[in-house]
Amino acid sequence: MVLYEERIVSRLFLPIILLPIAAMAWGTWETYRAGKGFEIMAVSLLLLVFLLLDLIAVRIEIDGREIRIRGVMGLVVRKTIRIEDIKSFRVSDHWMKCYGTIHFTLPAKGCVLIKRHNGWSVSFPTNSPEEVARALSILGVPREA
Repeated sequence: MVLYEERIVSRLFLPIILLPIAAMAWGTWETYRAGKGFEIMAVSLLLLVFLLLDLIAVRIEIDGREIRIRGVMGLVVRKTIRIEDIKSFRVSDHWMKCYGTIHFTLPAKGCVLIKRHNGWSVSFPTNSPEEVARALSILGVPREA
């Protein structure tokens, strides 16, 4: 049973991400016209598209066992935190106020910092920080002041 689910998409980063894809597509076309190196450029373009698409959005899911943070395809952006590994959490009202050892950055209304028992911390943006706090409180995770 999923207690909380959210998808954060950054429309602000979309033009910034499309610029290198367009430049790489133009370079791939030019190597095709030149007749040399097209295969390498085509594979590089495909890898770049997959990488950048994975970075443009984050999906957050909280259920009774774990917190899952994934990108669009989950190739690069992917983190799972088991609930029993969480020492405490903190909620902030701006997406730039949380800095964890592992930090997911996309513009949103707030952010959540998860402190783990092993010392590593994870922070992620959210548009509903109090809803995330409520879901974690239901699971018995202590909240920092």
